[in-house]
This record gives sequence, C-alpha cells and structure tokens, in this order.
Amino acid sequence: MARNASRTGHNVRCMSAETVECRRGRWKGRPACFLRNDIISLTHLTGGGQIPDLHFLDAPTLNPFWIPRWKLRDPSLFRPTRDEANFGPAPEGKLLCGIAGHSLCLGVFGMPSEEEIAAGAVLHGEAGVRSWAASFRSSQNHGCLRFTVRLPGAGLVFTRELSLRPGESVVRVRESVRNLLAADQFIQWQQHAVLGLPFLHRNHCIITLPGLHGITDSGNYEGRPALASDAEFSWPFAPGIEGAPVDLQHPCQKSGAGFVAGVQLDPRREHAFVCAVNSAHRLAIGYVFRRSRFPWVTLWEENHARRQPPWRGREQTRAFEFGVSPLPFGRKAAMHWGERWGTPALVRLPAQGVIAASYALFLSRLPRGIRRINDVTFSPDHLTLHVESRTPLQLAAAGLPELLGHENVPAASSQARS
Repeated sequence: MARNASRTGHNVRCMSAETVECRRGRWKGRPACFLRNDIISLTHLTGGGQIPDLHFLDAPTLNPFWIPRWKLRDPSLFRPTRDEANFGPAPEGKLLCGIAGHSLCLGVFGMPSEEEIAAGAVLHGEAGVRSWAASFRSSQNHGCLRFTVRLPGAGLVFTRELSLRPGESVVRVRESVRNLLAADQFIQWQQHAVLGLPFLHRNHCIITLPGLHGITDSGNYEGRPALASDAEFSWPFAPGIEGAPVDLQHPCQKSGAGFVAGVQLDPRREHAFVCAVNSAHRLAIGYVFRRSRFPWVTLWEENHARRQPPWRGREQTRAFEFGVSPLPFGRKAAMHWGERWGTPALVRLPAQGVIAASYALFLSRLPRGIRRINDVTFSPDHLTLHVESRTPLQLAAAGLPELLGHENVPAASSQARS
C-alpha cells in the first residue's frame, strides 16, 4: 500500500498528482492557511496556531481532530467582560474560545502561577492565543507552510514549518524555540493533540504508544474522576477510581467522568509514536518523533464530565499530548517534580539559544479488520505501520531519516533536576 490514496467514489475536485497547494482562507470564519496535495488537506489557524482539521480529500467530514461544540472565535477577539460567561475566566477562557485539534503548549503546560496570571498569563502559555505570522511556498513537488509567533511574556520566539509532497499522506513538521533572554530558561513544550467525534468512539477506537511507566494526576477532575489520584502504574493499565484497572488504550469507557495521566515513553527507543485507529472508519492518525526530545505523553480524557461553560457536559475527547512533561502541572510544579524514572519534566533552553524538534504527522486508510497499530517505523522512502497479524502497511514518505535525525537535545545532565 505505497500511496494510501484509494478513492471511495465521492465526487471531489482533485488536484494534479504532481501539485501541492498552499493558500490562505478561512476556517469557520477564522483566518487560516491550507496545505493540500492530491490526497489530503490540512488546516492551520493563524490566530492561536491550532491545527483543527486533517482529512482525505474524498472524505472531508472524517476529521479525527476534536472540534468543540461551542462556537469558536479568534482569541484576539476575546473580551473578559463580554466572554467570560461563555468561555470561563480569562486564564482559561481566552484559550478555550479558540481551541481545536492540535494546539501548542510552550513555556508552560497547564495553569500558570498566581503571579503569572496576575501579569496576564493564560492556560498552556501564550502561543495558543497569539497571532502567528504565516508565509508559504509551493511547487509541483513540494508545498510548505511556515509560521512564526513571538511570545513576549515568555521571552521566546517559536517557528513551525509544515511540508507536504504529492501522493503522500504524511506531513513533515519542523519546529524551533529561540530564547530572547540573556539567561537560561527551563520550559515546558507539549504538542496538545486532541481527538474527537466522529473519529473517537468507545467501541471502535484504540490508542497505542510505546509506554512504560505512568502516573495519574493528583487532582479530582471536577469531582468526576475516572482514575485514582496520584497513582503510579505500568502502561496501559491504570487504577480506576473504583479500584479495578482501566485499559487506557480504549477511550471514553466511563461516561460522566474524565482523567489526566502521564506516560513515560520507552527510553530504549530512539523514536517513539502515538497513534489512534478507528476500525469502523478504517482510519488511523498518528505522530512519529524522537523520544529524546519528547519523552512523555499526557493522556487527557473528557467524557461529558465538565459542566461549567463552555463545556456544559457536552464534550467527548481523548488527547495524546506528547512533549517534555508528564502532566499539565505548570512550570513551578515541574521544577519540584524534577524527574521520575530517569526522565525530567522540563527542558533547558540556553541563554539566547535555540532548540529544535521535528515530527511526522500521518493519516492512513486501513484494510478491513485492523483494530490497532502496534508499532511505527520508517525507512528512506516509507513510513511503516506494523499491524496485528498482517503484512505491515507502508505509506509513501520520502526523507524521514533526515527529518527525524539528530536534534540539538541537551544532555541529561543539563536538563532540569530537582
């Protein structure tokens, strides 16, 4: 299955097989940029930097990412006196008014400190509420979107470049963070990727990753937790609130509840992955990245538990948020955490220095009967999905060894410790 480009008979306007298109437009009324080839289409917002949509051209309604039920707006339009009743107080509401799909948490992952909130900081850092400057280039065999966002509160500049080739359903992503300060910073950096309906389904969806150890959040999840609090476990079975183990590979098993848990990715692997399969829709979405850069995955599930605005008990989500921290406990708590199982919870960004990360985002159709993906590997020409009792599936994807090769990862001795 070299091209993963089968058609289902839908009437769609197809592009030339040798063309990749980059353009500006609007998504649900918000400014956006679009990256599209002859197979897939990706949407990237400029207000907040979210990736809310990724789909095959002949199945435009089957987007695996979470789109909230509430009416979204650009975060630059958030006004506390007008909008807090609908979206919540400014530290959360300013982010929630525009959140969708894949978001970036940078500087801080979780709620800022009281002092930071008083100074105007927001949930998960300011990248999710700032305006991102966009540029793009395209040719017959390559398309690239490039974004830059300046974060004055954090003293950072972030860049993201997404590229796509014809005939492929794999998006290459390169990111970098530059420290504007003449002092080292210890930061959190998390890819907040969230799945939603119609892809997410309790009976047809399985999430896999090469996890080792895990720990549940110490909070009580709005008084409706699905998991025991502050408990260590071995992937994938976490202790449920009623004592029985819960298999975290299966989403949305307990309605009216939610949880947050951190999972350490296997340190014996050079590359890690997170992946979700919907066997009914015969669709998979996932990411591949260097484990040394992003050693943790945070699993967040909201299953009709949160009743306050804007949630109102209506949302059903599962996130696999890969990054440098196990839990969204903010920078202060991450410093006290130090490290666990030999893995830190912060990354050092040298004074006026730059650190980089790269990952691949893929979308794949699946043969009938595939319920899970057990591993993801790559070669110079392909991304390979290792499935249960079947010949591995290959997605055309040139250049992944160069994309996922060496990055300027600080040595363990220079990462944050308690």
